Amino acid sequence: MYLLATTTITYLMNLVASFRQRKHRWFEWLFLACMIVLMGANTNNADFFTYQWLYNAHIPYGEPGYRVLTRIGALLGFNYQQFRLVLVAIFLIILYRGIQRLTPHTAGFMALYFFYPFFLDVIQLRNFMMMTLLVYASHFLLEKTYRNLALFTLFVLLGASFQVLGVLYLLVIPLYYFDEHNLWKISLLSVVFLLSVVVMVPQLAQGLLQLLGHLHLSHLSLYFVQKVRLGYLPFWLFSMFDLAFTYFSYRYLTERQLLTPRQRQIIWLTFTFVVVGVLTMPMYTYDFSFARALRNVIPFMVVAFLTTLDALPRRHYLRWLYSGAFGIYFLAVVYFEIVPLLHDTIIPAFTANWLLGG
Repeated sequence: MYLLATTTITYLMNLVASFRQRKHRWFEWLFLACMIVLMGANTNNADFFTYQWLYNAHIPYGEPGYRVLTRIGALLGFNYQQFRLVLVAIFLIILYRGIQRLTPHTAGFMALYFFYPFFLDVIQLRNFMMMTLLVYASHFLLEKTYRNLALFTLFVLLGASFQVLGVLYLLVIPLYYFDEHNLWKISLLSVVFLLSVVVMVPQLAQGLLQLLGHLHLSHLSLYFVQKVRLGYLPFWLFSMFDLAFTYFSYRYLTERQLLTPRQRQIIWLTFTFVVVGVLTMPMYTYDFSFARALRNVIPFMVVAFLTTLDALPRRHYLRWLYSGAFGIYFLAVVYFEIVPLLHDTIIPAFTANWLLGG
């Protein structure tokens, strides 16, 4: 109960800070410290005991980067609980620093991040580490230099060494830098939506299976077999909302000259990340784990939303429409992704904590 009370108080302090013109950073830092304790010292989630057993048994697990970190942790004499706490502290600070480079509204970002996808990150530690490096790396693309391009590539590859899905986001480079007329983006999205239709229509899916067989690629056929009924449809809608929201924001605000050059870059960069994230959309019917690509662009969506609010006049009706549309979208994502975790992850997160003796 102490952790729940502390989290509630620091969250409210952080929320108050998000609405103040004069920022009180220590409100944010207190809430950040609380999140580190809540995530890092948690001892009861779906992956904890498996990760702990593998760590204690010195069994190599996961991608190369994560394996290297587990070896370093063991050499330093950390048990798994200490190792996890140190990792979470480092990567939450990296996430915070990355957001600072994209928006001045770090408190507002943290307030939304806490509701989604924080509690998923409590479980999926390696994906969380990859996502934080992706967010931090993104600011390098805002200035077009070879050095920044190399640094972005380096951080993305480092993230992929913790969760291989990170490799996908290397596509951001050509789509952001060299796709001035959006031809590549349009082509990629066309293929994605075509494949999405294929996996929805049994007759077309069967024809694709036969084609893969003739090409001796039958091992790929599993990716076109529906294993998830209609539960993937909300996630398709979320993906399409991401595309529509960021593209319309960019076009509308640019045409009315409401954006600074940097804000314009940030929203267009978000749109590019969303395009890359949407590439796994046809795979949602195979396994919901592919929806991690959607989840990993949520921090950019939040930044784009905060940037849009900054750009719109305070009493403009569209400001309320944007807020309402994004609020409904965000609540829907929380409902489908976070609410099911209530009893297995969220409640235990406030009670099972080794730093507080739980």
